[in-house]
Amino acid sequence: MAAHLDPTTQAYVDAAIEGLFSRLQTPPNQPKVKEPDVFDGNKARYDAWKQQVQLYVGSMAKDRAITTMLSFIRGERVERWRQAFSKKHHHGGAWSFATTDAFWTELDKIFVDPNLAKTAQARLERCVMGNRTANEFFQEFEELVDLAEFKTTDMHVVDILQRNARESIVNTIYASGNEPTDYEVWKTRISNIDTLWCKSTIIRGTTSASNPFLTARRPQIVSQPAPIPRSTAPPPPAVVVTPHAPTRHDRHDGTGVTYGGRGQPMDLDRACIKCGKKKSEVGPCQSPWHIPNRSPQQQKIRRAWEDETAREEFLEDIRLYAAEDPEDFAAQGFEFGST
Repeated sequence: MAAHLDPTTQAYVDAAIEGLFSRLQTPPNQPKVKEPDVFDGNKARYDAWKQQVQLYVGSMAKDRAITTMLSFIRGERVERWRQAFSKKHHHGGAWSFATTDAFWTELDKIFVDPNLAKTAQARLERCVMGNRTANEFFQEFEELVDLAEFKTTDMHVVDILQRNARESIVNTIYASGNEPTDYEVWKTRISNIDTLWCKSTIIRGTTSASNPFLTARRPQIVSQPAPIPRSTAPPPPAVVVTPHAPTRHDRHDGTGVTYGGRGQPMDLDRACIKCGKKKSEVGPCQSPWHIPNRSPQQQKIRRAWEDETAREEFLEDIRLYAAEDPEDFAAQGFEFGST
């Protein structure tokens, strides 16, 4: 006498046989539906797997659909649960559920993460655009909005979008003077700017390192000098040193005079080696070395760089950036020399 199979194994065998018959009976011109993935009890994948299985079973009869759906739940983490579930709800070759919706309600009680919305809300706050394309960013962003049980019409979602989108793109939108009024307009404007830059990158053959919109948002770090401890000891007596006049070695060339003595001025208004005109005069060589030849932007940049305090602050910020995050610093295309 043949041994009876347990309900779980019997359901799996029935589903395999029915699947074989259905494939044999499928008309040759009808497209085949890809089988869904196997669900192993991972709650993070439950919703995606559920959608796959629901599309796969389509308009199957209730008992056949439940048997088929349950056959795709396999693995060490769910094997004992599946056996107990089948013994409880499968009797006499039929399932005790009135509808497939009742079957899904029972599964949702077990596999839906009760903290799914809270987890999605936390992930939404950390979902930044970075160097991804706008399409990739919005795909994840809107998925998390749905899991967090938010709506794109909520104003706090628009606020999160402005914080997490690439800062340079958001600044460009605000600088245009035409501030978007809702989420869809923000999405369209961000996507358009990102698409235009990608198109420009392809046409001009530039790299992502030169993209002004790929500058990662970094918090500004202000270094505070350590307090200098006050000493209670009396100051040492002052020593008077009589300085000796330094020896001067002035150098004359075709462009002017360079004074060699320490503390001596230099001839800043020297002649250009190309056209012979002074630095303060308009040079026919068109070189920005001549002050009148510089554009307003070039003059602004040179003044900022010639300011020793501003230059040192800029270099110090670069050093801090390289020390705190060397991998990100190298990924942006920067590097320091060995000296």
